[in-house]
Amino acid sequence: MIARRRIVAATLGVLLAPRAAWAQSLSLGQDEVLRGRFTQQRFLQGFNAPLASTGSFILAPNRGLIWHGETPFALLTGMGPGGLVQRVVGGATTRYPASKLPMLAQLYEVFSAALGGEWGKLEGIFEVERKGTPTKWQVMLIPRKKDGGMPLQHVAVQGGRFVNSVEVARVNGDRDTIEFNEQVVSRDPIDSEASELLGMVSHP
Repeated sequence: MIARRRIVAATLGVLLAPRAAWAQSLSLGQDEVLRGRFTQQRFLQGFNAPLASTGSFILAPNRGLIWHGETPFALLTGMGPGGLVQRVVGGATTRYPASKLPMLAQLYEVFSAALGGEWGKLEGIFEVERKGTPTKWQVMLIPRKKDGGMPLQHVAVQGGRFVNSVEVARVNGDRDTIEFNEQVVSRDPIDSEASELLGMVSHP
């Protein structure tokens, strides 16, 4: 159960980050995807320095999200309505179906609501605080239930046309900060390995 909670908590930042920006001011066509790069710092209790990682992501409408960690480890993570799948590049694949980890389904509902810019749909799960302008905005998400719900204090998203940064603060004091850059809307084909993972998570 603890391992599953860690998966869920770590995944939420991935879920909300790119889609929050898209929901705010960006509309993708049927054949378009959002691509970009990220730098993530994880601040853990008991560690003096943050754990840093870098990589890229691909957001495909109605299919899911591919999170490609490059450093310090090469790891592919796919998220969609069917659950979560992780693959060590060139190695083993681990799958977490939504049916086995029900909170993933809830997270994907959050994911989809942000995709459509329907922040009101999140109000059953979060207190949603919005401010700023279309070119410089902030959204603060605070879980309504602290016990038995998502193990989070808050999720803070900042952006303009695209998301600029996300902070995910957990109830245990750990937090993640994610900076995004080089984002572009693209019609370029998705590579075969990313397409395979999306196929594994795009359906319940």
